[in-house]
Amino acid sequence: MASSHSTADSVKGAILQREDELAKLKKIGMAAAVVTALSYGYGEMTIARTLSPDPRQESWLLMTSPLPTLFATFVYIAASTWWGPLYMKHRAPFSGLRNVMMAYNAIQVVYSAWMFYEGGMAGWFGDCSVFCQACDFSDDPKAVRMMHCCYWYYFSKHVDFIDTLFFVLHKKNSHISLLHMTHHSLMPVSTWYGVRYYPGGHNTLFGFLNCFVHVVMYSYYLLAAMGPRVRPFLWWKKYLTGLQIVQFIIVILQALLMLFIECEAPLIVAHWVGVVAIGFLALFADFFYSSYTAMGTVSKED
Repeated sequence: MASSHSTADSVKGAILQREDELAKLKKIGMAAAVVTALSYGYGEMTIARTLSPDPRQESWLLMTSPLPTLFATFVYIAASTWWGPLYMKHRAPFSGLRNVMMAYNAIQVVYSAWMFYEGGMAGWFGDCSVFCQACDFSDDPKAVRMMHCCYWYYFSKHVDFIDTLFFVLHKKNSHISLLHMTHHSLMPVSTWYGVRYYPGGHNTLFGFLNCFVHVVMYSYYLLAAMGPRVRPFLWWKKYLTGLQIVQFIIVILQALLMLFIECEAPLIVAHWVGVVAIGFLALFADFFYSSYTAMGTVSKED
């Protein structure tokens, strides 16, 4: 009889835990949606009213309006924090996705490396100045190359949505954190305004550095997807997080420079990039503290 009660209590506890998990995901989704909406509002009220859209990309896919990107992001948020987890609620985690994940991460490594190379060849390997760099709107080959690189960087932010799909299918809802959702949902809309109105210059350093970080990050994910045999060699995860933090510090310092020097690059773009970097820095620093420091580890386990 006692055993029966114990089993019933365990089942009830598991059900309540799942419900709490789904409720938490919904709150994370709402927060990500609010941040995304604020990003769209800022873009419309400042950048779209101050700068002129780049005429070189009038016919490009998704470049006529930010609304399709905003809609796609809201669908992603709903699918990641509501529809997907609800669908998987009473289902077992998907199995047999290892090869798919390995292929996806390998593609992301190559894609990120290519964008890093293109951004470098378009200027960041020496021609662009970290201190002040205006966007070149001419048909100069390097200017056009940078514009294309910016567009494919924007497009990659939609490809990154697949990261969360794997979490949902594996029922790793704890991985769908506020940091994860904010990062993935904020970037498409933010980068849309950068590509449409200022596809080059000062603000592209963020994307250039981020591509390098993604090469390292997706290399880590690729190795992790290979299974337990490789895990002993993945001791450097905290250094990957540290690398992510360093990129945000560099971008913030670069944005702050605009307050002290005269530069043709518009302040509203640089400051937006800087504010986004500050938000990410806070979230990643909190993750680093809770995951890798002794005090954070103890408090997390408690």
